[in-house]
Amino acid sequence: MTELKNFMYELHRYADQTHTLKDAYEKLSQEEKQQVMDTAPSSIRSPEQFFHPVFSWLESMHNEFEVKNED
Repeated sequence: MTELKNFMYELHRYADQTHTLKDAYEKLSQEEKQQVMDTAPSSIRSPEQFFHPVFSWLESMHNEFEVKNED
């Protein structure tokens, strides 16, 4: 179970980082957003769309393992 807790901890950190990235992206001008996406690999979606699945995954893990938010 220790490895699972470690994984969930890292997933939580990753989710936090995706949220921070999304917030930074949202502050860019439309031109800057376009420049960012023009340079991104084709498999990368915009940060605005990326963070939702990560938070859903984290929430599912918390529900599956009955973890309470300790923040």
